[in-house]
Amino acid sequence: MGDLDKHLIGFGSKRVSSYIKKNPHLAVSIGLFCGGDMALWLDVTPLAGSLFGAGGALLGAWITELNKRRTDAENKAEREADAIAALAPELQRTIERTQYILDRAVVNFTCESSINGLTTNDLQGDFRPYMPSLYPSAPQVRDLPGDKAIALIRYYDSLNEISQHVDDWWEREGQLAVNIFNMLMHVVEKSLRLGLVCIREFDLETRCPPPYESWGILTSRIERSLDGAANARQRHLDRAEKHRLDPVKSKEPTAYRKY
Repeated sequence: MGDLDKHLIGFGSKRVSSYIKKNPHLAVSIGLFCGGDMALWLDVTPLAGSLFGAGGALLGAWITELNKRRTDAENKAEREADAIAALAPELQRTIERTQYILDRAVVNFTCESSINGLTTNDLQGDFRPYMPSLYPSAPQVRDLPGDKAIALIRYYDSLNEISQHVDDWWEREGQLAVNIFNMLMHVVEKSLRLGLVCIREFDLETRCPPPYESWGILTSRIERSLDGAANARQRHLDRAEKHRLDPVKSKEPTAYRKY
């Protein structure tokens, strides 16, 4: 019991000390009021009046500062809410585009992996992500809370990685198409996982609900796309293993298409 009392006393003293550091005007004014009471008790009226006056002035300054803090906190919260509301639609649009890119990459990867001769007629531009127009120059970006700002930066940076991959590897001569689309899938999957963090941070499910209930929420659509990519990659590995175990085909190279 003694240890508990010491712990509570120590905890209480720490809180008092912290409060005094944050509110020095209040602490000094209390000290002045106590001094004024003592001077009044000693019948030193002029000194008591001076101490009470100084204490009252500091108390007024503390109340003014307290009101300013409250107003600043309310203004900050309002700016943060406005920033989230302003940036959310653009964020939603880029995430949906990224999900579309993954779906198309999976289709192309599957066609190349199965060597079925099918062509999707997708163009290079079909795999370019939508880049943000508000980030990073809009003033609302500076008003975002720390966690939301970090999530947004990491996600938008991943879009640059997708765009660079498409520019560097699209139909590069001598490369296997199946490998290029596999690499693209990995890059886009990484981006979508960062996008899922942004969906939670910006509460996009509530702010930007799907136009049709049958679509499902954005998170569930992304998870389906990620599962589809994982399944396509596993089927590719299964086909490769089957080819390796075939005593006849294993001696022949796999006829993947080259650029």
